Amino acid sequence: MDLPPQLRQLRDFYFQAVRSLPPERDFVHAASLIERPAFFTLEHLRTSLNSPLLMPGYIALYWQGKEVDCSKAVASKFIKQGTEIAFLNKGIIEEYLARGASLVLEGLDILDPSINALCAALDSAHDCAFSNSVAFFSQRGNEAYRGHFDTQDVLAVHLAGEKRWVIHERQAPHLDDQNDLPPEKMGRAQAEIVMRPGDALFMRAFVPHQVQTTAEYSLHMSFDVCDRQVPLQAALGLVMEQYGRDATACYAPTADVMQKAMAHASSEAFTRRLAQLQSDHKRSYQYARQLLASNRVKALDRWIAAEQAQRSTT
Repeated sequence: MDLPPQLRQLRDFYFQAVRSLPPERDFVHAASLIERPAFFTLEHLRTSLNSPLLMPGYIALYWQGKEVDCSKAVASKFIKQGTEIAFLNKGIIEEYLARGASLVLEGLDILDPSINALCAALDSAHDCAFSNSVAFFSQRGNEAYRGHFDTQDVLAVHLAGEKRWVIHERQAPHLDDQNDLPPEKMGRAQAEIVMRPGDALFMRAFVPHQVQTTAEYSLHMSFDVCDRQVPLQAALGLVMEQYGRDATACYAPTADVMQKAMAHASSEAFTRRLAQLQSDHKRSYQYARQLLASNRVKALDRWIAAEQAQRSTT
């Protein structure tokens, strides 16, 4: 689908400013990129939260530095023939937002076809990526996350309110100690940016940052450009399969076992199987993106159109 104008501006920012960012640069900020962003507002957030189909997997509430267990608010109703349907008691959201809690709404690319289309555009810049879109609502004095870094590139667009971002120097890639970082693990701060409606910010993976809501509230949307290359665990699984068919003898030193495994990892057979697995990965993520784009019920459209036409003539 064609992107709406404001999302097109965000896409162009990514492909023009972000993709040309020198490797040594950790971030790029564009002030007032979008005038009065309207593609996702507080009203959109409220509509999503009030959906009767909303379940805990889509949201996370944070209060006083801890995540609220929303699973305890899942209730159920029995309908005909003893069938039970589950629903979320929205009272838990109402209660904690009234206290000043922050909220994260996941899966916006599932909920909105235009957001999914932007995610597809971000995906296309990489060999195998599957982006995720998330909305962050916070209130002054209570943030969803403390100092942390993300293991994927992040594109953020500010939608309402105001938030200060303190960006620290990029760290060498590592997968431990990602969240709730104390000051000594954040590294040197390199920039402080106040995000206002229409601002866009891109940060590379492994760049520690911390945020503070400086207005009464803040709403922004984040796009995590997730790397979906074949992961190390899956590649090692292929090596172990080949090692299972051609192993070392009993009592072989561990160094010889490792050498045998490394020989399998550099073999033509492994290269072919890895390429096939990578191709399967790409195809499955492309199919998932296409499914999200078309995952709508259209069978009622012709009757709705007929009713609208009838109303307009009466």
